[in-house]
Amino acid sequence: MTLAQNPTTPSRTPAAQDYSFAIPPGDVWTDTHIDLYPGDRVHVTGAVINCAGPTPTEKLHLPLASAPGGALLAKLHAEAEPVLASPDAEFPIIDRSHLYLGVNGWRCPGKIPAKVHVEHRATEARKP
Repeated sequence: MTLAQNPTTPSRTPAAQDYSFAIPPGDVWTDTHIDLYPGDRVHVTGAVINCAGPTPTEKLHLPLASAPGGALLAKLHAEAEPVLASPDAEFPIIDRSHLYLGVNGWRCPGKIPAKVHVEHRATEARKP
Protein backbone atom coordinates (compact mmCIF):
# COMPACT_ATOMS: atom_id res chain seq x y z
CA MET A 1 0.00 0.00 0.00
CA THR A 2 1.36 3.39 -0.99
CA LEU A 3 0.37 6.53 0.86
CA ALA A 4 0.48 9.87 -0.89
CA GLN A 5 2.01 12.74 1.01
CA ASN A 6 -0.47 15.44 1.81
CA PRO A 7 0.82 18.69 0.24
CA THR A 8 -0.62 20.68 3.15
CA THR A 9 1.41 18.74 5.71
CA PRO A 10 3.44 21.34 7.59
CA SER A 11 7.17 21.24 6.97
CA ARG A 12 9.60 20.73 9.82
CA THR A 13 9.76 23.56 12.28
CA PRO A 14 13.08 25.40 11.98
CA ALA A 15 15.31 25.04 15.02
CA ALA A 16 15.57 27.66 17.72
CA GLN A 17 18.41 30.15 17.39
CA ASP A 18 20.46 32.05 19.98
CA TYR A 19 22.16 35.39 19.41
CA SER A 20 24.46 37.61 21.49
CA PHE A 21 24.81 41.38 21.16
CA ALA A 22 26.69 44.23 22.85
CA ILE A 23 24.31 47.20 22.70
CA PRO A 24 25.97 50.64 22.80
CA PRO A 25 24.08 53.48 24.49
CA GLY A 26 25.15 56.05 21.88
CA ASP A 27 23.12 54.45 19.08
CA VAL A 28 19.43 55.15 19.14
CA TRP A 29 18.53 51.60 18.03
CA THR A 30 20.66 48.61 17.09
CA ASP A 31 19.30 46.57 14.19
CA THR A 32 19.73 42.90 15.12
CA HIS A 33 19.03 41.78 11.53
CA ILE A 34 16.61 39.20 12.97
CA ASP A 35 13.41 38.84 10.95
CA LEU A 36 10.47 37.36 12.83
CA TYR A 37 7.33 35.66 11.56
CA PRO A 38 3.89 34.87 12.98
CA GLY A 39 4.12 32.01 15.43
CA ASP A 40 7.73 32.74 16.43
CA ARG A 41 8.52 33.46 20.08
CA VAL A 42 11.38 35.76 21.12
CA HIS A 43 13.03 35.91 24.54
CA VAL A 44 15.40 38.85 25.22
CA THR A 45 17.62 39.18 28.31
CA GLY A 46 19.93 42.00 29.31
CA ALA A 47 21.28 43.90 32.28
CA VAL A 48 20.93 47.51 33.34
CA ILE A 49 24.12 49.55 33.02
CA ASN A 50 24.99 52.49 35.25
CA CYS A 51 24.05 55.79 33.62
CA ALA A 52 24.56 59.32 34.86
CA GLY A 53 21.11 60.56 35.73
CA PRO A 54 18.67 60.78 34.32
CA THR A 55 17.50 63.99 35.89
CA PRO A 56 13.73 64.53 35.99
CA THR A 57 14.01 66.75 32.89
CA GLU A 58 16.16 64.21 31.01
CA LYS A 59 13.80 61.36 31.91
CA LEU A 60 11.16 62.95 29.69
CA HIS A 61 13.48 62.49 26.69
CA LEU A 62 14.34 58.83 27.24
CA PRO A 63 12.92 56.34 24.73
CA LEU A 64 10.92 54.77 27.61
CA ALA A 65 10.47 57.26 30.46
CA SER A 66 8.87 54.63 32.72
CA ALA A 67 11.98 52.39 32.58
CA PRO A 68 15.21 52.92 34.51
CA GLY A 69 18.06 54.76 32.83
CA GLY A 70 20.56 52.29 31.37
CA ALA A 71 17.97 49.52 30.88
CA LEU A 72 17.87 47.34 27.77
CA LEU A 73 14.92 48.10 25.49
CA ALA A 74 13.43 46.11 22.61
CA LYS A 75 10.96 46.82 19.85
CA LEU A 76 9.56 44.76 17.00
CA HIS A 77 9.12 47.42 14.32
CA ALA A 78 11.20 50.51 13.48
CA GLU A 79 8.37 52.86 14.50
CA ALA A 80 7.01 50.77 17.40
CA GLU A 81 7.00 51.84 21.04
CA PRO A 82 9.88 50.27 23.00
CA VAL A 83 9.41 47.67 25.73
CA LEU A 84 11.60 47.13 28.80
CA ALA A 85 13.82 44.06 28.27
CA SER A 86 15.88 44.22 31.51
CA PRO A 87 16.12 41.72 33.08
CA ASP A 88 14.11 39.96 30.36
CA ALA A 89 11.13 40.13 28.03
CA GLU A 90 9.25 37.62 25.91
CA PHE A 91 7.34 38.40 22.73
CA PRO A 92 4.91 36.13 20.89
CA ILE A 93 5.09 37.23 17.25
CA ILE A 94 1.69 37.80 15.62
CA ASP A 95 2.78 39.58 12.42
CA ARG A 96 6.00 39.94 10.44
CA SER A 97 8.47 41.80 12.61
CA HIS A 98 12.10 42.80 12.92
CA LEU A 99 13.93 43.03 16.26
CA TYR A 100 15.66 46.23 17.39
CA LEU A 101 17.50 46.67 20.70
CA GLY A 102 18.50 49.89 22.46
CA VAL A 103 19.61 51.46 25.73
CA ASN A 104 17.31 53.70 27.75
CA GLY A 105 19.83 56.54 28.06
CA TRP A 106 22.76 58.18 26.37
CA ARG A 107 25.34 59.02 29.07
CA CYS A 108 26.10 55.42 29.93
CA PRO A 109 29.57 53.84 29.95
CA GLY A 110 30.16 50.56 28.16
CA LYS A 111 27.63 48.38 26.41
CA ILE A 112 24.77 46.16 27.56
CA PRO A 113 25.37 42.48 26.85
CA ALA A 114 22.11 41.13 25.45
CA LYS A 115 20.99 37.61 24.60
CA VAL A 116 18.18 36.77 22.20
CA HIS A 117 16.56 33.35 21.88
CA VAL A 118 14.18 32.84 18.93
CA GLU A 119 11.89 29.82 18.70
CA HIS A 120 10.78 29.56 15.08
CA ARG A 121 7.46 28.11 14.02
CA ALA A 122 6.79 26.92 10.49
CA THR A 123 4.20 29.22 8.93
CA GLU A 124 2.93 30.10 5.49
CA ALA A 125 4.49 33.59 5.86
CA ARG A 126 7.99 32.08 6.15
CA LYS A 127 7.78 30.12 2.90
CA PRO A 128 9.74 31.57 -0.06
